[in-house]
Amino acid sequence: MSTNSTFQMVNERGWRRGFSNLLRHENDAWWRSRRWWVNILIWLVIVNGTLFALLSAPNEGANNMRTPEQVKIEARTVFGVMAGMFGTIGAIIAVQGIIIDEKKSGTAAWILSKPTSRTAFIAAKLTANIVATLFIILVAQGVVSYLLLSHYEGSAPPIVPFVGGLALIGLNLAFYLTLTLMLGTLFNDRGPVIGIPIGILFGAMFLMGYIGQAVYLTPWLIIPAGSFQGLAIEVMLGQPLSTVTPIIATMVWIAIFIGVAIWRFGREEF
Repeated sequence: MSTNSTFQMVNERGWRRGFSNLLRHENDAWWRSRRWWVNILIWLVIVNGTLFALLSAPNEGANNMRTPEQVKIEARTVFGVMAGMFGTIGAIIAVQGIIIDEKKSGTAAWILSKPTSRTAFIAAKLTANIVATLFIILVAQGVVSYLLLSHYEGSAPPIVPFVGGLALIGLNLAFYLTLTLMLGTLFNDRGPVIGIPIGILFGAMFLMGYIGQAVYLTPWLIIPAGSFQGLAIEVMLGQPLSTVTPIIATMVWIAIFIGVAIWRFGREEF
């Protein structure tokens, strides 16, 4: 057995060379420390704390007359905003340095001096961080939110629409995660790596009404933005999708971001 506790010899070839070791190392950074449960607690307060406050507010009063159906829509919209928008900001911040820091510190060059492919390096980073981020911000919070909604509504909401809405919010998160990772291969400073994704995220509130049909080629219609309810909320409420174009376009963008990241990192000089 190798005496190196981080990297051990494996029989992988081609682009997968070194992938298992790198993925194990990335997963350990999340799951063999307190990082994962601290983040779950933080997002529990942010996402479900806000949802709990909404559901606990009185539905009657001089200035507050909300029907159960209105609260149902508001609750899912709040979850979509907190997990889809604020969760995205947290995800961008969490992964902004995973490529840049290792390039600057020389760690990337050292790893790639071993029998490791550059594609495996990017794939391991992407896989570990997407899985951890989606679990912490979306899956864990989605379970708690589902229980809160079940308690408030007196019965469990239909599970398939709820999970379908979560999947679309996850697609939105994956768009910004892969974008951030790609930018980490293109730039050597954190400024554009964090600024560009956040600028695109908040651009929805200001630009949706000005770019016409081009908005359907963005992920902006997936989560609540401005006066638009969001495709994810439509699915959660059991409503028919008003359009599928943004979903397809977002998948295409994700594939492009991953492809560019692999291409650019493959030409990085170490």
